[in-house]
Amino acid sequence: MAKMTESGKRDFVSQMITILQQNTTLLTDAGFDPTAKITQLDTELTAADDAEGRQIDAKAAAKIATREAQQTLKTAYDDGSATVEIIAGFLGKDHPLVQELRKLRKSNGKPEKPSGNA
Repeated sequence: MAKMTESGKRDFVSQMITILQQNTTLLTDAGFDPTAKITQLDTELTAADDAEGRQIDAKAAAKIATREAQQTLKTAYDDGSATVEIIAGFLGKDHPLVQELRKLRKSNGKPEKPSGNA
């Protein structure tokens, strides 16, 4: 038997509440008063709905935070990269510091291409 999904479980509890409400007299006459169980299930379902709402909000906040982190990092990287070019303008593209900075940028971006001598 497959596991029941969250929505399936939520629907089950909701249907149980409805069935208990619709059959209160029948169940009470048989010796089971469902009033407390109806209240309990209703309270638990409301708590589950509230928790799910917080979960949805947290997922949305995480997506926003991820997008912001990626964008701010891109801005910092672009600024750092532009700084390499500024330094190259002052020292010249063949200066050892500029070559080292460009090498650093390449080694942190993509894997170096293997040489044909391997």
